[in-house]
Amino acid sequence: MNASPFWRFLALTKPQRWRIFFGIILILAATLLSLPAPWILKLAIDEALPNKDMNQLVLLLAAFTSLFILRAWLTMLRNRILQFAAMRLVCDLRIKLFAHLQSLSLRYFDTNQTGRTIARISQDTGEVYNLTNGFLINIIADTVTVLCVLGFLYWIEWHLALAVTAVLPFFVINYLYHRKKMKQESRTHRDNWDKVMGFLNERVAAARVVKSFAKEADEISSFAGGINADYFNFSRIVLRNTKLSVVADVLGSIGALVVLGYGGWLVMQGEMQIGTLVAFNAYITFIFPPIVRFADLNNIFQRASTSLENVFTLLDTKPEVADLPTAPALASVRGDLEFRDVCFDYDREPPGKGRPRTLTNVSFGIPAGKVVAIVGPSGSGKSTIINLIARFYDVASGAVLVDGHDIRTVTTDSLRKQIGIVLQESVLFSGTLEDNIKYGRPDATREQVLDAATAANAHEFIVKLPDGYATVVGERGSKLSGGQRQRIAIARAILKDPRILIFDEATSALDTQSERLIQQAMERLMKNRTSFIIAHRLSTIQNADIILVMEQGRLAEMGTHDELLGNPGGLYAKLHALQFKDPA
Repeated sequence: MNASPFWRFLALTKPQRWRIFFGIILILAATLLSLPAPWILKLAIDEALPNKDMNQLVLLLAAFTSLFILRAWLTMLRNRILQFAAMRLVCDLRIKLFAHLQSLSLRYFDTNQTGRTIARISQDTGEVYNLTNGFLINIIADTVTVLCVLGFLYWIEWHLALAVTAVLPFFVINYLYHRKKMKQESRTHRDNWDKVMGFLNERVAAARVVKSFAKEADEISSFAGGINADYFNFSRIVLRNTKLSVVADVLGSIGALVVLGYGGWLVMQGEMQIGTLVAFNAYITFIFPPIVRFADLNNIFQRASTSLENVFTLLDTKPEVADLPTAPALASVRGDLEFRDVCFDYDREPPGKGRPRTLTNVSFGIPAGKVVAIVGPSGSGKSTIINLIARFYDVASGAVLVDGHDIRTVTTDSLRKQIGIVLQESVLFSGTLEDNIKYGRPDATREQVLDAATAANAHEFIVKLPDGYATVVGERGSKLSGGQRQRIAIARAILKDPRILIFDEATSALDTQSERLIQQAMERLMKNRTSFIIAHRLSTIQNADIILVMEQGRLAEMGTHDELLGNPGGLYAKLHALQFKDPA
């Protein structure tokens, strides 16, 4: 982990700094309480037992028991405090990430798999818990233990302590040899897992498509391929950790043999008591196991390093659509709308040779209260126009104005509160029908919800459901038909009471009866509002006040239905002829 993510992680811990500080104090206290145990054993062997001093032996056993009980209590208190602090950090970080996602522009979601984004919030943040609770506890306790014990051993017998210390550099060499490769393998593992999560999310969301094409076996094979690739990569990580641990364990055994051999010789020479050797050997178990454990801690550290880099990369992603610091809120508008020489392209890079802009020099003005239809071939820029009206993206050049205000100079939130959108496939959220209708206006009364549903031709089918407005619609409204979902979406828009309405192919996928009900609801909703309708079926927009005809990102024609048909060489007349010509 480079310095930047690590210090940023420390900054994240600031709200929990007192709990973490207290936890560290308890770690130190519990660790120090464990250090006298071997020395108590030494006193029992060298003094109490040879002298048959029962009082001293009882006192030593009482001291040993007291230290054990106190250490256990401190350890329990430490774990409770640090676990709470770690979980609170994870929760706060997840909230922070989700809030940041809400600020990002649609381009981020266009270019990043949903599964990868979910992994940032669910799995990568989980490593923060391991770093705070597992890594922090062990690294502090083990470091303090090793340093204190080494100091104490030098005080007891510096020759023997020096022999122990001579083994320690080999642990460092072993760690440094494997560290870089472990970090690379950890990064590869995380990237592979992100791909698996992205694949899984896409296939679960598209279960109906998979089954309709009978592709279950192929999808299982693809998923198994991703899982197996992750398995082999993770196996390399496990193997490298095993090598690191085994070498560290061998070095620890060598250190123990050095102590036993040299210490035994000192005892035979009469330069050291047996109890001192026993205590010395016991203290060795305080040094080498923690150093061997550093291999496992390194694994936690590398995983956390990779996860923190992912988390901070997401947090550092800037929204492309952002309010100016001094942007005022847009007051209630009439609904006048103007495109002034607008150019736009979904790709960040400027269009090159052979690749035109998505929109090129589009200009038009729409008075408030007019119904505007946008038609044209697929890919001509129709949906891009409504994306720019709602400021899901910012124009590359030119300006979009509402009531004379450039929408980039007002707050995005105040703009979108005055816009209602009904998409071709309206998305409903898990919850009740009433919750979905009230989504844009949660403070609405029950009477207002009923009025909106009635105006959307939804009340009749809702009251026939067993639970009425309390009916749970399922994920993405899966328990409703397409026409029912559209009517709920229109009721949601009606309740929001926007001044500008957008219908993006709102009836294209519906049967005749559902389309008729939706059209009636749309007509009620569009009264006295500026409305934009994207449609391929020209029969649904013949009564529009203004029709915009798009072709290859340019505004090819503009006028009423009759005016556009009056130009037989125009694109609208050609499209009309294709849809209404006699099959014979």
